[in-house]
Amino acid sequence: MGAANTLAATPRLNEIFEDCVSSLRALIRKHQITHDEYRRAVAFLTEVGKGEAEMSLLLDVFLEATVDQVDGAGRKGTESTVEGPFYVAEAPTMKSPCVLPHRTNEPGEVLIFSGVVRGIDGTALAGAVLDVWHADATGAYSHFNIPKAEAPFNLRARVTTDPRGGFEIRTWVTAPYEIPKEGPTGALLAALGRHPWRPAHIHVRLSHEGCATLTTQIFLKDSPWIDSDVVGAVKPSLIAGLEKHQDPAELRKRGIEHPYFTLNYDFVLPPVSSTSA
Repeated sequence: MGAANTLAATPRLNEIFEDCVSSLRALIRKHQITHDEYRRAVAFLTEVGKGEAEMSLLLDVFLEATVDQVDGAGRKGTESTVEGPFYVAEAPTMKSPCVLPHRTNEPGEVLIFSGVVRGIDGTALAGAVLDVWHADATGAYSHFNIPKAEAPFNLRARVTTDPRGGFEIRTWVTAPYEIPKEGPTGALLAALGRHPWRPAHIHVRLSHEGCATLTTQIFLKDSPWIDSDVVGAVKPSLIAGLEKHQDPAELRKRGIEHPYFTLNYDFVLPPVSSTSA
């Protein structure tokens, strides 16, 4: 069954669609769009539709951050941000502390990502699930830039917090990356004079019984492009710094051969019934 067959006729759908068409018609009149320009726009959208994930990429780059702003308005607890196009469902389930699935010679520097998940009343949320995914040290995502057969669920897992609501996840420091730019979305960014870069970040989707699910990202402080994310998803409250550890005794205790980094961030989830103040 095609996607069109899943649409339900509702008054809200009609209202939104009519507003969308009216806005586009007003834009055509305001800018005196020529028939040639119209046909070029149609050709561009047709090309977007040919790509396996190009439509999602285009809309995520230009619109998802605005959807997040509207959807998250008045929400209590940790701020949300965009999900992006690189989420993969059914990642392996692990208990904290854990090491994310990885390749034998995973590139980059070790990172220990830790913190506590709490409710808005301060209660530690034991058994909360952090669905974590991020790019590797070269900016590549498993199942996308890294073939699934090479590294299934590389740097992806659903991690359950301990009885105190804590989590400790050993992974590798992620890197900034360019969004896929070979297709129409990249061509449009270039025509607009905009760069295709995202700052280094870790994706987290958090859930707990009785709490509203939170989809967010933690951005690495001082990462290139943090002030000009192509997606516009960075929020000050979601920026956290890395701390480097290189004391030999500490390395031995951790069983790590080389200096490593830590990133600490606590999350707060509101109850499902939470509304804006």
